[in-house]
Amino acid sequence: MNIKEAAEYLGISVKTLERKIAAGDVSVAYVPGATGKQRTFDRAELDRFKAAEAEKAVATTYVISKSRNFDAPSPSQALQRAGSEQGIATLVSVLADALRAPQDGKGGSSVAIADLALKMTLSFKEAALLSGVPESHLREGYARGMLRGAKIGRGVRVTPDDVRKYVEARMKGKR
Repeated sequence: MNIKEAAEYLGISVKTLERKIAAGDVSVAYVPGATGKQRTFDRAELDRFKAAEAEKAVATTYVISKSRNFDAPSPSQALQRAGSEQGIATLVSVLADALRAPQDGKGGSSVAIADLALKMTLSFKEAALLSGVPESHLREGYARGMLRGAKIGRGVRVTPDDVRKYVEARMKGKR
């Protein structure tokens, strides 16, 4: 089958399939055609790739569920309690535990995300992970002057303390 048919069979875009080929995840055979060499895909190879991708998804779900202590408060519950210093500490602890979980989904050795609570400056993405507030809300708060930050290069950096103040101000406004 050709690349378009193979992509349809796998349920992915042609561009994604091309990335998988470049990464060596999917093998391709080249056969002479009317306009030069044409790529063809073996159905058995595509079935093998599908099975491997499904196995990765199951392994990732298992690792995430095994790494989460379900007796501990969720990030959103901890955020609701963030009005006190103990609530902030709980929120940081919950998020740090979630970020220390293996990120490769294979259960082997992996690099954990840095402990965000110890960083001096954060990107909006990191601030969203730390605070539980959507990244879009943080960007909007910065644009409106409600969240302090500094433009460094092409990005904006904020301090954890400024994020905490922004979240506290938003929580007071909701009450």
